[in-house]
Amino acid sequence: MAGNNRRAAGSSGGVLKAPDRPLGPELPDASQILPKNHEWLPIVQHWYDEFRVSPQAQLVRTSPMWMSLQLAFVQINEMLLTGRFATMSPEVRQLMGQFGWTPASLRAMKLDQPLADDYAAGVGDGEHGKPRGNDMEEFKRRSRIAGRQRVA
Repeated sequence: MAGNNRRAAGSSGGVLKAPDRPLGPELPDASQILPKNHEWLPIVQHWYDEFRVSPQAQLVRTSPMWMSLQLAFVQINEMLLTGRFATMSPEVRQLMGQFGWTPASLRAMKLDQPLADDYAAGVGDGEHGKPRGNDMEEFKRRSRIAGRQRVA
């Protein structure tokens, strides 16, 4: 029903921005968390480090949440080491969804991850907080200066 003052179902709840430094703890020593004689795979360490500097890392706010995330990486590590994809993939996918690792999970959380060129236009640095370049008078002025076209 139109006009009932409700937000559209697909509307965004905000844009996550990458933090300026890695968030959360480093992965614990393998001997403390992995089964005997297992080590962290380099790719798993890389993925964890990438997650810590990703926009989604801001969603992980407490120590128990970071511990849960680390357990997800334990499962990924074990799945890759043992090749038990059929039995471990469903749980790994569920954990990925809970932490916003996929575009679908970000949409479900009503969050958007900025694309590489989202900041190219600049925001809020024009007159009265308007984005620069959205003002028609500014466009006309720049066009006249550039001599590209005559604007009335």
